[in-house]
Amino acid sequence: MPRTRESVKYERTGSPTPSVRSGTMGPPSPSPLKRKTPPSEFLEAQSVSRSFIRSHAPSVETHLRRDDDVEPMFMEMRRLPDSFRSGQQDSPASQNADASFAHQSFAHPTFADIGQKQKACNDTLGDLQTLGVSHVAALPELVLVGDQSAGKSSLMSGLARVNLPRSAGVCTRCPLHIRLISSRIDHWSCTVSLQQDYDFQPLPDRKPKTSDVTVSNPFPPWVKMSHRDIKTFKTIFDPSEIEEVLRWAQIAILNHRRNFELFIPGEGAVAKETPLDVAARETDAQFSPNIVALEIKGPGLPDLSFYDLPGVFQSPEKEEDEYIVKVVEKLTLEYIRREKAIIMWALPMNIDLENSTCLGIIRKAKAAQRTIGVMTKADQLPSQNVHNWVAMFRGEKPLVGQGFFATSRPPNHPLEDATKWEELFFGRQVDGNSPWPIEFAEFADRCGVERLLKHLSRKLTEAFARSLPSIKETVYKRLNTIKGELAALPELPANVEHEVKKSLVEFLNQVKTAIRNTRFSSEWNTLNSQFQACIFKMKPTCKVKDHTELQTIDLSSADSEVATPSPSKRPRPSDSTVRNVSTPSKRQRQENVATPVKNEDHPMGGISRASSVMAAPDLHLPSPFVRYFNRGRCAMDIKDIRNRILRNKRPGMPRDLVPDEVRETLCIDAVRKWEEPLDTYIIKTTELLEKTANGALEESLGLLRRRLIFRECHNHLRQFIDAAVAGQRSRLADMFNSETYQLYMMNDDAFHRYKALEMEQLKRVRGIIRLKALTLLDWDYAAKRVEDMSEEEKIKERKLLDTHLPKLGKDPYDTEIEVAGFVRGYYMMAAARFVEGVTMNVNSNLLRTFREHQLDVYLDEKFRIFGHCDPSLYSELMEEDDHTAKQRQQLKKEKDKLERAMTSIMELESLSGGTNGTDESSDAGAANVIHSHAVIDLDTNMEEEVV
Repeated sequence: MPRTRESVKYERTGSPTPSVRSGTMGPPSPSPLKRKTPPSEFLEAQSVSRSFIRSHAPSVETHLRRDDDVEPMFMEMRRLPDSFRSGQQDSPASQNADASFAHQSFAHPTFADIGQKQKACNDTLGDLQTLGVSHVAALPELVLVGDQSAGKSSLMSGLARVNLPRSAGVCTRCPLHIRLISSRIDHWSCTVSLQQDYDFQPLPDRKPKTSDVTVSNPFPPWVKMSHRDIKTFKTIFDPSEIEEVLRWAQIAILNHRRNFELFIPGEGAVAKETPLDVAARETDAQFSPNIVALEIKGPGLPDLSFYDLPGVFQSPEKEEDEYIVKVVEKLTLEYIRREKAIIMWALPMNIDLENSTCLGIIRKAKAAQRTIGVMTKADQLPSQNVHNWVAMFRGEKPLVGQGFFATSRPPNHPLEDATKWEELFFGRQVDGNSPWPIEFAEFADRCGVERLLKHLSRKLTEAFARSLPSIKETVYKRLNTIKGELAALPELPANVEHEVKKSLVEFLNQVKTAIRNTRFSSEWNTLNSQFQACIFKMKPTCKVKDHTELQTIDLSSADSEVATPSPSKRPRPSDSTVRNVSTPSKRQRQENVATPVKNEDHPMGGISRASSVMAAPDLHLPSPFVRYFNRGRCAMDIKDIRNRILRNKRPGMPRDLVPDEVRETLCIDAVRKWEEPLDTYIIKTTELLEKTANGALEESLGLLRRRLIFRECHNHLRQFIDAAVAGQRSRLADMFNSETYQLYMMNDDAFHRYKALEMEQLKRVRGIIRLKALTLLDWDYAAKRVEDMSEEEKIKERKLLDTHLPKLGKDPYDTEIEVAGFVRGYYMMAAARFVEGVTMNVNSNLLRTFREHQLDVYLDEKFRIFGHCDPSLYSELMEEDDHTAKQRQQLKKEKDKLERAMTSIMELESLSGGTNGTDESSDAGAANVIHSHAVIDLDTNMEEEVV
């Protein structure tokens, strides 16, 4: 039967009154009278109604329905003023796209009847909670709190319609999120997942203390992560398994650092091998703010979702767990403070209300007006306290703003029996010592879990319907922000595989080219020449004067000289001293006569002092070997050589016969000093090689510097160089050991030529010293370097030596001078051989590995991209640094999550505006019957018309 306008009632302001199905219990109030509309709801309803600009014809919102309504009601609809159609009511015409979207979507009339679709609303809300978008937009949520042993577990089992763990222990050590979904399919299922918002970062040496619990660190040792990590634990289809699975899921969440799959009952190794009670005692953490989530689907379930928090307590079992008391309080406070949270405060009727710790937390959070008091253990109510609880029902003690409900779930009863028992108990049909007092008869509509469920479902739906426009707007804006941040990050190339392979091939070719390049060859040749010069400069020098005054011959450097004292400190030879040649003991002694000696006199038979293998060093570059130049100075002494000969000579041997051990020992001692310069040569060669290879890397992959492929190539290149250098170092060590093993020569001609050169210089200096000592040579005579002498000076000095030396007779140290010449001659021959061998070995081994294909093979083994490989590897190599890659990955996850949230919201919006037929919840009377009706878009250009 069509309804008349008299059947439609309006608020004083003209705002439509929300439609409420007859028989559906309204929210509890302090008195049984009709509830007055709170100011907040009044204003919200007023603001919504004004956005529609309708006539006084009844609408979907204002039309009161009855169960026998079967015909649609015709409604009048007028077009909006132009300002509403164009979005110019409160903003200029240049309003941005986001504001336009918000105006067109959130003022849409389809939001007005969302509140009537409880199942769709609660499903959408559950989706948003599971996605974890509460950090973007505050979501309405039900939060169950209470003191420890307040009957929360029994209440939660009743709300979830499934037997959940009730014992103390593991079930109290992390929050639970329970989502109930009614299903038309005739089977029950439960998916348990781990929602990880916090990372476990324990202190290395101790457990947390109460003082560690602060505002900035409320849950030590747990630290907030930037994103939520959701891991599906297990799906079950038998309600009897839920208790075991839930306990193991909470053990898994308390072992954050371990693979959660180890704890899956029936599958994981730990779950198979370890008793549950033992695993519960041996968890890494004693408490976790991370969430164990249950999504339960089945026929007849209410469409509802809520959080169950660990019970607040005062005294832990162990003193070392004292900090957990404060952590649980902080956790409870955090959930209660959420502005859209509807608090379910469980308070047992068998204790005094003043003992509730949770009430103090609710008051501290100023959340009393959002709190519903849920009295538990009604069957244990002491008779002397009946009047106090009745007073709370009547509102005489306004502790909470949303009234009270009473529940009673007897322990150790099957779920079906417990529900029936509770109904009989509140109907005073249960025999017992403590029947339900008659004083509560007037509050029968607020007694029992089933009535509480209906009320919670409606309250949550209403809160969500009011919040949905702002939630959608906030999510939409955040989604656009995320898209902008992703757009600001460099994207991967279109053809990632091609880009990766091309980059690596270019790098490998560039390395080969660089090693063959003239610049590298020039720098390496300079290093070789510096190494050669160092080895030659380390040639051992010899003291050739048998007196306390130091007289040293240094033939290691063309520009090295022995310091010469000032001539004023030497007595000039007088005529008497010159004539007194036969009595040298009475002559004046010369002090510290110095004679400069040239390193290289003149070529001899094609053999020069410096090998012709390498080019001359660049004198403009500082040599890295300077510190070794003087290692050979004063390495020999003619008196020391004589002592060595005497120690090693067998009795009866001639004086001028030198034992082989003396020559070999002196030679080996001289070449043994090459070890450190050789090490420096290897280091400098490696540095040059690294610089060249890294330059090739920079030139070929410089544009990809921030991407993983650049860093991976750099790391692998360094490892390859290290391995190649290690092999080269081993080969050069073998060469050095060969030189220091024993005296060895095959090229006798070369050795004799080197020895002849050294003997010539040694005898020249020795002769000058002898002549000065006998005053046959002027004290002021300065022995110049041969290359600095003119031909006239050379002839004059040679004539002087040839004239006077025969008069002196045989040199008493001629044997020792010969040994010194032998050692220096062998040193020069071995030095030329060693430098030549070292540089050639480096060129033919170390540098060869870079000129040929060894590096190609090595990188192919590391990257494995030139054959068949996972396509994701190419994308990974083209990712930027770890921070950017993680940031992009997190942004993509956030974008996907927000897009799914927007999809869920838009689907809900479309359902509210385009559903035909009926939409009935499985809860009896919990949802309204929505009649077929047409939705007219008020933003279209329409003349005033009647539909």
